[in-house]
Amino acid sequence: MSALEVSAFLIVALFVWGRTRLGDARGLLRRLGLLVVTSWVVENTSIRAYGFYSYPPDWHFFLDKVPIAIVLIWPVVIHSAWDLARHLLGPRHRGIVWLGAALVLADASLIEPVSVASGLWHWTEPGLFGVPPIGILGWVFHAGLCMLLLERSERGTTREGWMLATPLGTHALLLASWWGCFRWMNASVSAPSAVGVAWVLSVLVVGRSLQLKARTRVPLGELLLRVPAAAFFFVLLVIYGRSQPLLVGWTCAFVPPYCSLIGRQRGVASAVRS
Repeated sequence: MSALEVSAFLIVALFVWGRTRLGDARGLLRRLGLLVVTSWVVENTSIRAYGFYSYPPDWHFFLDKVPIAIVLIWPVVIHSAWDLARHLLGPRHRGIVWLGAALVLADASLIEPVSVASGLWHWTEPGLFGVPPIGILGWVFHAGLCMLLLERSERGTTREGWMLATPLGTHALLLASWWGCFRWMNASVSAPSAVGVAWVLSVLVVGRSLQLKARTRVPLGELLLRVPAAAFFFVLLVIYGRSQPLLVGWTCAFVPPYCSLIGRQRGVASAVRS
């Protein structure tokens, strides 16, 4: 087992341990179990159906086409983004799904380029830093559908088990976006322009976060749960991407919005959802 795989398993274990201490342990494990199944189905069928990317044989434990470490870590990304969105907007806000999907968009936009530079996987289509936009959007589509059903389940209007149908919806959105848009504009993305846009958006998000005093809405414990995964990818950036200044600039643009949430936090006990 490689150090990368050990790190991934530890990140998942730390999230589960820390998140269960914030409450709703049984519900958390149930939701994560559903996310593990649906995330694996989406990714495995996407690799087999489209062939846009693949994992090298350096990974040791595979579930068909996907390393088990990846099968476990993406559900953590999705659930963590959902938790954060619920804290920022309030547990009954109608915009939770949109904000949660936007957070996954940000997470995937950081994760994918660093992972490709590190050789964790490889895309066959062009894009930004070797990652096609539809590759990132695929996770946004899947996460958004899962969060939609999780929200409806929280309100008692839908059973969580319907999440098992999200792979069908994800593939429908992938095919529609590919043939309706990305198939006809499939090209490399200018890295300098993308880095500039990323920093402009970063500054705007920080300004909005400070204006709304978002740091007072998120428990410190919730923020700390995201630190191990973020640290993991920044370590990869230092090891494999330090010779690419544009990639470093791109990745660092995601730091200020997160830092804007650190400040006068609510007590950890308030993180427990009703």
